[in-house]
Amino acid sequence: MFSSGSLGFQQSSFVELRTISKNRMSGNTVVEDPGIPLVSRGNGKYSKYMEDDTQSSSTTTTTNVMTSKFDNISYRLSRRKQLLRYRTIVVNFEFSFALLGIVLMLIETELFFQGVISKSSVASIVLKSCITLSTVFLLIAVVGYHVTGIQLCMTDNSLEDWRLAVTFPWTYLKILLELCVCIIHPIPGNITISAVDPDGKPKEVSIDAILSILMLLRVYLISKFMVVHSKLLTSTATQSLGALNKVKINSTFVFKALMSSMPGTILIVIMLAILVVNSWAMRTCEAYYHPDPKNSDFFNDMWMIAITFLTVGYGDIYPNSYCGRFVSVATGLMGVGTTALLVAVLAQKLEQSRAEKYVHNFVTRAQLDKERKIAAADTIKYVLQLWRMKKNNENNSRKRIRLHGKLLQAIAAMKEAKNEKASIGETAIGFIEIAKSVNDIVDVSESLQESQSELKMKMTEIDSTIKDLQTKMDAIYTAVVRR
Repeated sequence: MFSSGSLGFQQSSFVELRTISKNRMSGNTVVEDPGIPLVSRGNGKYSKYMEDDTQSSSTTTTTNVMTSKFDNISYRLSRRKQLLRYRTIVVNFEFSFALLGIVLMLIETELFFQGVISKSSVASIVLKSCITLSTVFLLIAVVGYHVTGIQLCMTDNSLEDWRLAVTFPWTYLKILLELCVCIIHPIPGNITISAVDPDGKPKEVSIDAILSILMLLRVYLISKFMVVHSKLLTSTATQSLGALNKVKINSTFVFKALMSSMPGTILIVIMLAILVVNSWAMRTCEAYYHPDPKNSDFFNDMWMIAITFLTVGYGDIYPNSYCGRFVSVATGLMGVGTTALLVAVLAQKLEQSRAEKYVHNFVTRAQLDKERKIAAADTIKYVLQLWRMKKNNENNSRKRIRLHGKLLQAIAAMKEAKNEKASIGETAIGFIEIAKSVNDIVDVSESLQESQSELKMKMTEIDSTIKDLQTKMDAIYTAVVRR
């Protein structure tokens, strides 16, 4: 795919340079077509210049083409580089404001748990106001990030109108969803609602616990931060290869790359993050909606989250509130997903490499050959013993039955070793061996075709030589007959 794209690009560049030189010699002004994208979404086949074959070479026409800022390829490249740098700055602001809001929320919540402040105190209102202010800046940064993405799409595809770069309605839904996630935060003041606990008792509860826990959804910005600072994104070669092969360098691509390069580290980080975050969420739920010294302790909640994550569930500690039960269910689902990733990584790591598989198969084949030879020797030995007993007319039936049984076992062992060796030969063939065999067959067929074409040429030459000899022999015969 890459080689054919590079060849097409070189051919189009050659045609472009030749056309520019012709038009310069004829006195025309060439303007690059703004409809040609910097990174093509389609197959890349665009007609940049057109020549009218009906006109003679002596007559020239001048076409008035409307110019735009995307006509200059250098402007587009510099613009794209500038937008990527601006997007990195915007993501840094997003991550900073989100982290600042989460830290302030944790401080306010912990101070409330320790009884230092109350929800109606000035310190709580000031901290929540700071959280609200950081949230406003975060929302502005989110909008700026999406605006930068639309401008990048316009620059890559030479679009003059921003509406052409927006996919309706998915772009608007994605922006709205991200704004809804980032806008969640504890509101200044003490807002309570009427609720019923699992025991059926009605009471007034604060919504700060739910808002504080949902505020932790902002951790998704870590993936954005890792993407814009990843070498896979900042590398020009990676961007070019991704554009040519229609691969998007996004959070999913970076996560897969990290899982391929260092899966153990990534899984450990994910497990620790789930343990700490969900333990704090469980403690917040229990402390707000069902105060209990046992369930409000952070280490007890960490133990409950751990056994829930591992799908063990001893039952010594269990959540007493609906919020805590929701956190437990979410933790169980995360544990199942992480366990599946762990099993996949272990299976991949424990799988033998190609060289190890070849060595193992070679040793196994040698051992099976040895077992087969031993079984064949035992077969011959028992046959000879039975023949000798028959020749000497020995009437020991017990010995004959024992030798006959050993003979059957030796024959069965010989067949089993043969079948196992054949099965090892079948399993040793993989995609690499098949591809190599196909390439060898293709090479042999190409050499046969070349040999056949050479033989055909030689046969043609021999045929022409024979015809020349026949003509000369006819001429000699005619001359001899006339004399």
